[in-house]
Amino acid sequence: MSGPYIIPLDLGDTVMDKSLLYLRRFVGKKDHGKIVAAYIGGAKKKIVVDTGPPDMERTLKYHPYAKSEPNRPDQNIVSQLAKAGVKPEEVDVVILTHLHWDHVGDVTKFPNAEFIVSQEELRFALDPIPPLYIGYEALRLGLEPLFLKVIERMRTVDMKETEIVDGVSVIPLPGHTPGSIGVVVDTEKGPHVITGDAVFKYGNLEGAPEERLPFLMSGVYTDMLAMWKSFELIDEIVKGDYSKVIPGHDSLVFQKERYP
Repeated sequence: MSGPYIIPLDLGDTVMDKSLLYLRRFVGKKDHGKIVAAYIGGAKKKIVVDTGPPDMERTLKYHPYAKSEPNRPDQNIVSQLAKAGVKPEEVDVVILTHLHWDHVGDVTKFPNAEFIVSQEELRFALDPIPPLYIGYEALRLGLEPLFLKVIERMRTVDMKETEIVDGVSVIPLPGHTPGSIGVVVDTEKGPHVITGDAVFKYGNLEGAPEERLPFLMSGVYTDMLAMWKSFELIDEIVKGDYSKVIPGHDSLVFQKERYP
C-alpha cells in the first residue's frame, strides 16, 4: 500500500446535551462521543491533527460540563501515537483545526513540530467574544491558553486551500469558529477529510431527508451560513461518501483503525 493514510486517535470520552451537536434538537438528551485527533502517515512528513484535551485536573477545573469519567490509561496523545508506531518527538507538523481547549491541550508534547493554524483563528482566539471565553481559555479570564506555549513555532495560513506536503492540504471550514480548518488527505482510495469540529457527528452531514434537510446544523457555531457552506464543501470533496470523513466527536470513527 502506498500514499498517505489516516489513523484516528482516541483522546477521551465526552457526554453532552445532544442539542449541542444538533441545533434545537434532542434537548435534554445526553450524547456519548469521543475526542478525535488523527495521525497522518505515509506522507513526506509525520503529521498530527489536533492534540486533544489537557490533563484531567485542568479539564475538570475549567470544563466539568465536558467529561463523564476519567480517561482510560491509553486515551492520551503519547499512547495513541505509540499504537501508530510514532513518538511525539518524531512528529514534524501539528495541524490545529481550531484553538478550542480540547484540541490544543497537549501541544507541549511535540518539541520538534511546526504548528499550523489559520491566521483568522489565531486572531480570534487571542480576543474572542465573551460567550466564547471559556472555550478558548481566554486571557481575559486570567488563564493562559495552552496554545500560547507553542506560539513561537506557529505558522499561520490564510483561509484558502493550502498544501502542507504532497497529498496533504488544509482547507477552510469556518462556522464552528471563524478560523476553523480541515485537512484533506489524498489517499490511494480518494480524498478523505479530517474535519475537526466543523462536523461533530456523521449525523450533521447525513441530515434529515424526511424534512428536506441535507445537513443538520451543529449547536455550537459562530456563523450558521459559513457552517452550512463548510458542510457543502466536505460533501463535494468526498462525493457524498461519508466513510471518507473523520468528524471531531463521533465514536463511529473508531470502527476503523486506519483510513483507508
